[in-house]
Amino acid sequence: MCLRHDWGSDITKIALNLLQKGIPFKTLQAIAVAPDARRPLTELRSYSPTYTLPPFKAVYADYVVYEQHRHEFMNQPRARAALLHGGLVWRLALHSFGFDDLPSVVEGISREAVPFGLMLPINGQTYFDDELSEEEVDFMCGTYYSYNNDGTVDKISWWPRPQAWAASGLNVGFWSTRCEDWFQKCLNNIRQGVSRIRNTPINDDNGPMSATRWKRSLKFNAGTNKMMKNIDAACSQYLANNATGEYGFFSRYLCVSLNELLLSFCRELA
Repeated sequence: MCLRHDWGSDITKIALNLLQKGIPFKTLQAIAVAPDARRPLTELRSYSPTYTLPPFKAVYADYVVYEQHRHEFMNQPRARAALLHGGLVWRLALHSFGFDDLPSVVEGISREAVPFGLMLPINGQTYFDDELSEEEVDFMCGTYYSYNNDGTVDKISWWPRPQAWAASGLNVGFWSTRCEDWFQKCLNNIRQGVSRIRNTPINDDNGPMSATRWKRSLKFNAGTNKMMKNIDAACSQYLANNATGEYGFFSRYLCVSLNELLLSFCRELA
């Protein structure tokens, strides 16, 4: 894909192109740090899902509050990790961040990456990158945690969480035109179709949904998920057989998942 699009060998240019297509990748940076450089996440201002008690029925005002909090989060230094995440989390981040500011994401890791982000010790060196916590990913998707009397927790979200998205017919490794059409339709349904009045007896099909309901609504082409798994297995095998030494490390940790690039490449040949 990089060759066919004439992205050249400039890693910054390649990374920016990946960002513009919503393809996930890492920007690991090797840094030698003191043992006490890592800090507990409790010291970091966190953005977490909303906690509620049943029965809970979201209204449009709740979505507006969620969007405002997401916009606020995207002003945090480590929020660049949401754009590196790819897929729907990338699109939601972009909705708050904007295309014009994407170049700033490839300028390097934030000051919060070493104490709080991803840390990978490889061959005697330690690499760092910004990374979202699981709760921050749920937050980006507009998730509500509802605690039941029996101690169980129901999770519903305005947008499908990563597990539902990964199993969907829209997950083709990059942000396609079909993905964007779906996103704009959902956004319009939320803005136009969600109730403005709380505690109404009407079921709101445009409101937050459980993972099960999201998976049912995102099936589309059922063969997409199987194809992605097969491509992922083939590319993993290719890397295991051919990526060695320093370049093998870069292939595994600094570059995008090859299955996503290959899928995009194959679609353009079709």
